[in-house]
This record gives sequence, C-alpha cells and structure tokens, in this order.
Amino acid sequence: MIGTAERVHLTRAALLAIGAVFFLMGVLASAYGPLLEYLSRRFEISLAIAGGALSAHFLGALVGVLVSMRALQSVSSRSFMLGALSLLGLGCVGVGLAPSWPAFLGAVLVIGVGFGALDLGCNQLVAHSGGAGRTAVLNVLNGAFGFGAVAGPLLVSTVGRTHLSLLYGGAAAVAVGVLPLVAGISGRLPFTAQRAPARSSALVGIFMIAFALYVGIETGTGGWMPSHLESIGLQSLAAATLTSGFWLALAVGRLLAGFLPARVPERTTVLVGAAVAAAALATALNHAAAPVAYIVAGLAIAPIFPTGIVWLAKLTPGDARATSWLFPASMIGGAIIPGGIGAVIARFGIEWTPAVLSLVAVGCLAALLVAARGSGRRAETSRLR
Repeated sequence: MIGTAERVHLTRAALLAIGAVFFLMGVLASAYGPLLEYLSRRFEISLAIAGGALSAHFLGALVGVLVSMRALQSVSSRSFMLGALSLLGLGCVGVGLAPSWPAFLGAVLVIGVGFGALDLGCNQLVAHSGGAGRTAVLNVLNGAFGFGAVAGPLLVSTVGRTHLSLLYGGAAAVAVGVLPLVAGISGRLPFTAQRAPARSSALVGIFMIAFALYVGIETGTGGWMPSHLESIGLQSLAAATLTSGFWLALAVGRLLAGFLPARVPERTTVLVGAAVAAAALATALNHAAAPVAYIVAGLAIAPIFPTGIVWLAKLTPGDARATSWLFPASMIGGAIIPGGIGAVIARFGIEWTPAVLSLVAVGCLAALLVAARGSGRRAETSRLR
C-alpha cells in the first residue's frame, strides 16, 4: 500500500536554494585537499594526520545518509532540509573557530553529517517531486555541485590558506542565507508500507552495484589521471590542468544533459554515457589521444548519476527508499573501488591506468544493461496485468 502523503512540491525559490546548496557542497568537498599543507602547519601535525580530515568528512557523510534514510520517513521535507542545512552551517562555524586539531576534526564530522543528509535529501526531493522535467532539473543542479568543486581549490588558494575562518564563515553564511528559500518546499517523499517484492529488491541491488562502479569511474579517473599523464611525458602543471578539465567537463556535461529532449528515455542517456566512457578510457591508452579522451570520459559520465536516480525513481514511484539506497552504495563504492583500482595499477604498472578504468566502466555498463533488461520485463508484466 502506498503512503498518501502529499507529493513533494518545489517552488522556483526552493530550486534556487537547492542549486546554491549543491554549489556549496562542491566547494566544501573539494577544499580539503588544497588545505592539507596549511592544516599540517597550523595544528603542527604531519601531512598524513591532516589527511584524516577527509576520512572524518566522509565518515560523517555516510552517517548522515544512513540517518536521513530513516528521518525522511517521519519528518516533512521542509523540516528535514532546515535541519540538515543548520547542521552544515554549524559545522562550518566550528571549523572556522576550531582552536585545536580534535575540535577541527569534530567540526568536520558535523559538516560531513550535514553534507550526507543534504546529498540524499536534495537529490531525493527533486527526483520524486511533482511536475515534468525532473531529469533535466536534477542534471543542472548536480552541475552546480561540479562548478562548486572547480571553485573550491580556487577559493582555498586565494582566501582559505590565510583566512580559514573567513572561508568557512562565508560557507556558514550561505547555508543560513538559503534557509528562508527552503520554506518553498512542501510535501513528503513517498514510502510504501509493505515489503518490496523480490524482483524490486533485485532491481535496486543492480542499481546499487552500477552506482558504486560509477563512483569508481569518477573518483578513479580524477585520482589516477594526473599520474598517468605525467608518466607519458606531460609536465605536472599540464597534467593538473587537464585533471581540472575533467572535473569541469563533468559539470558542463550535466548542464548540457539538462537540454536533452524529454522524449529521450533516462535509460538511453545512462547507457550511452557509460558506453562512451568505456570507449574513451580505452582510447586513453594511446598517448597522443589520452588528454582529449579523459575529457570526453568526463562529459560522457556526467549525466549517469542524476539521470540514474530519476530512472529508478520512475521505476519505483511509490517508494523513495529504493533511490535512497543508491547513496550509501555510492559512498561505499567511493571508499573501496578507487583503492582496488590503485592495487591493480600498482601490480601491472601506471601505463595500464586507462585499461583498468575502462574495465570499471564496462562493469558499470553491464550492470546498467541488466537493470534495463529487468525494468523492461517489469514494464511488460505491468501491462499484462
């Protein structure tokens, strides 16, 4: 039996707020790396210990996702967003004022919890909202996250390394500033009261595997691309610039996906993206083609995450828990798969980086093809009934 809660409705102001939140999340997620050396000096700790900030953030994010999966079933969408934004802002204030390393880590953990809650909440609210064009809107909003990720290192290099409190104080101000706009969110996410049938659970499981592998492509390419480009003769600055280009391509690709005609099925967009990414990464084995191939891979994978969420949401319209499970799967994939990629590369050599990344993309494509076949059978069964 499907819950009778009012369907989520988002005003233009609310969508603007969600876009600002995505941009802010991109800034915060990308700021840690450029800050590590500064943190090491400020708190008189080793660079390895400073790297614990990343672990604290993503541990908090995983907690935020898991708690939010339950919280969204019992509170209104507006109340949830107000709480998550307040938590993110509180963590930013804590980071800006932290007098010691333990206090800094605690504040980063709080940011992570708010980050995870907002990552789940913002994507879910748009994916399950009323009205047409959800796929385009979610791609554009996730594009804002990508642009934030590009802006984060720039803000750190110009402001953050000398005025950390100003950087995080500004982030807290943004979080507080969008709170009034969140009032434009109404309704609740749909949840079914009965246990999902085995076929639906299997479909969700396949999507979880695909999303974990997708994150492996994204983080694995962004992480190993610079080393591979340097190994084939590019200078460090050129390799770093091209890596920024990969992330920029990811952001631009999501914006472009927002212009795809509504008649293009979500599964077509996702399958084509994964296939092109697998081919582009394999092409990067050619030294001359590698720089362009990596950028093409970034454009190709851009719509997979947001469009995949909407695809599954349309396949399971009465239960938002299905799409909720994609988020812990993505975070686990981000924690495990890049390390596995690194182990394979260490065994066979850095020159095989594109081949390893291409195989991960092929695995993602295979999982998505299984999901497409399963969803097709499900639709056919529904018509027969």
